[in-house]
Amino acid sequence: MKSHLIPAVLAVLLLLNGCAPSSPAEEPVPAPAEETVVETETAAPEPTPLGNRRVIVSGKASAHTLTEEERAAYPQATNLPTLYIDLGKTSLSNVQHHRFTPGTCSLVYDGEGFTDLGMQLKGRGNYSWSFPQKTYGMKLDEAAPLLGMNAGKKWVLITTYSDKTLLRNFIALNLASEILGMDYAVQTRYVDVYVNGKYNGLYVLSQNITLGSGQVDADALFEIEAQYRHSDCSNCIVCPSGTHIMFTEPIDDVTDEEERQTLMSTYRQLIVKADEAIMHKGKNVYSRYIDVDSFVDWYIMNELVKNYDSGFTTSCYMYVRDGKLHMGPCWDYDTCMGNQNAATCMYPEGYHVAASNYSPWYQTLTQEKDFKQAIHNRWTQLYDDGQIAAFMQLLDDQAEIISQSQKLDAKKWPQKLKMTDLRGHLSLFTYEEELDYLRNWLNTRIAWLNSEWHN
Repeated sequence: MKSHLIPAVLAVLLLLNGCAPSSPAEEPVPAPAEETVVETETAAPEPTPLGNRRVIVSGKASAHTLTEEERAAYPQATNLPTLYIDLGKTSLSNVQHHRFTPGTCSLVYDGEGFTDLGMQLKGRGNYSWSFPQKTYGMKLDEAAPLLGMNAGKKWVLITTYSDKTLLRNFIALNLASEILGMDYAVQTRYVDVYVNGKYNGLYVLSQNITLGSGQVDADALFEIEAQYRHSDCSNCIVCPSGTHIMFTEPIDDVTDEEERQTLMSTYRQLIVKADEAIMHKGKNVYSRYIDVDSFVDWYIMNELVKNYDSGFTTSCYMYVRDGKLHMGPCWDYDTCMGNQNAATCMYPEGYHVAASNYSPWYQTLTQEKDFKQAIHNRWTQLYDDGQIAAFMQLLDDQAEIISQSQKLDAKKWPQKLKMTDLRGHLSLFTYEEELDYLRNWLNTRIAWLNSEWHN
């Protein structure tokens, strides 16, 4: 067995034994808006495109002050950071879903940036790959702390095509990272993206969910997903409760069959024991196998935004650290907050995650007295401390911050506001209507949850 995997496996075994582009953009580029700063009596920080982040680590590459030549070659499109991707002779339409295309990228903001970084680009996503504006995975030749985020080689450019407000993914991921303060929550930035000199819209640039320092600093990473979505179940762990889990890292990188089988056996034992404790035992037992706080925060986060996928359908990540299961990092929120006519997710009242037939863990935990009380206590703390109000303020702040890019994006993708795929006859067709709809949906949702959870 590889030496770097031994400590992780030993930790689990101890628990099981009872121990705890090169030319300017062709599209017209608006001049950056003048910066406006309004000071208040409390000196509260103004919202910025970069926001406030908890953890920053250094990378091999460093941003530098742009030269006049670089500023001319890579102008900042709006008040947001701008990412230029140069694929040479390969057009964006020829980028494939699971095969990398080489190129370079330059990322500029407020007179500083990275220029001509070696990188590769590929398509990613399932439903999102069908959109005209697609989601892409970007792999840098060298790790870099893009826009102050933790350094990494692997990044994701998340399309905003399915969300007419352009806000849902960004504010939901920031709810996890900045308001709930969840460990290893994905860091994000808005970026205007140009590919081969042509504007391709507003994207959410995020870290990729992967094991590693500055990413998910844990022993193993899993994705909980409904069985019908599994195309390959060679790395699946099927629990007695019916919960279906895919072991993703480090097993995806293991080539030695003996080592692979050891990893599968070790983590299968841990997860099955956790499953049995969740389904049939009280807190004194299940707390030996799961990090209760992370399970509570993940549940509140996903029930608040009523994300269909979070009913253990797909994109529900879980990691193991110190011999316990932790829920997170949170991922994929373009169709939440009333943006998908599936199950009861259009309606701001009622439960989804706790009622989903694919999530027996939360069906059971939310009925267990200690876990239920933990939900009420945590929600009451968040609500009374103003954190839920801060989430609503985040929505308004970001809508203002992206206003220039929203107009540029709407010009590039006018068909986006005409979409009816997700909400059918309940769709709206102007940005202002969609923004009001989102705000009203969340206010109603918060009021309902407060009536259910506030002590």
